[in-house]
Amino acid sequence: MTEFGRIFRERNIIFVTIFGALVFSLVSPRFLSIDNMVAILRQIVPIGLIALGQFFVVVSGNIDLSMGMASVFFSIVLGVFFGVMGSVVPGIIAVIVASLLLGFLNGVLVAKLKLPSFIVTLSTLFTVTGLSGLIIPRGKQIFLVGEFFRFVGSAKFLGLYWSFLFLIFLFILAYIIYNHTKWGVYIISIGNNEENTRLAGVNVTRIKIGVFMFSSLCSGFAGLILSSRMGFVQPGLDGNGLLLDGIAAIIIGGTLILGGRGTIGGAFWGLLFMGIINNSLNLLNVPDVQHQVFKGLVILAALGVNWLLWQSRQTESH
Repeated sequence: MTEFGRIFRERNIIFVTIFGALVFSLVSPRFLSIDNMVAILRQIVPIGLIALGQFFVVVSGNIDLSMGMASVFFSIVLGVFFGVMGSVVPGIIAVIVASLLLGFLNGVLVAKLKLPSFIVTLSTLFTVTGLSGLIIPRGKQIFLVGEFFRFVGSAKFLGLYWSFLFLIFLFILAYIIYNHTKWGVYIISIGNNEENTRLAGVNVTRIKIGVFMFSSLCSGFAGLILSSRMGFVQPGLDGNGLLLDGIAAIIIGGTLILGGRGTIGGAFWGLLFMGIINNSLNLLNVPDVQHQVFKGLVILAALGVNWLLWQSRQTESH
């Protein structure tokens, strides 16, 4: 295999993202404008937080279906505490505590009781969706006003939104943990062979619980940032859309859905690709139904390509 072929195989998402950006820039003249580029980076923040949390869960050989609707639930927790206490600090603390508790619950059920993560987090999805409707009746809203919410939702630094810079900070932190600490090694090892990892003396239960807690915390941050941007909270928002885009981002970025393989850089490029797709289809005024069909086909194609590339790597290694 040529050097270029090897680079393309390992970094195909970079080429695909750049190619996609060039194509859409030809179709829509507004695409490459500075304002639109900044808008894309702002739009991907909630999806990016979901994708980052999901990345660690999937690499560990699990999945967290609750993240999208949990972000809506956490935003409602924020709104209720802010409305009752009249201060943003209790609301932020409540979101952090609630997200860590939910992640701990999911982690214990999966790691301790050995229940399938698909079933556990699907149950959690239904639970938080129902709780959101119980706390705030459908059609009701709680408005978020104040300097903090304006800052989180729309403040900029050097032309970039602070929320995006926060996302970058988390990705860098995740990169360090994943690539330069034993925790990253353990997570990958669990995804490849959980029993062998346990026999090697690793506390698999603690690692898996920690992964789900981090996933849920990312969901809490997503809910906080999204609600601050909108300026209100209400039940019935489509959190599952965030979840699906987040999963799509990491899969397109080369994360193996079976666990045990993935890169933080690939996940970030996959996130950019999803941001470009969503933004471009909106610029072209593509109807929502066609929008979903197009995204579905793109994700399916990306999954197929990544699977073939993974298979070729396996064949070459043997």
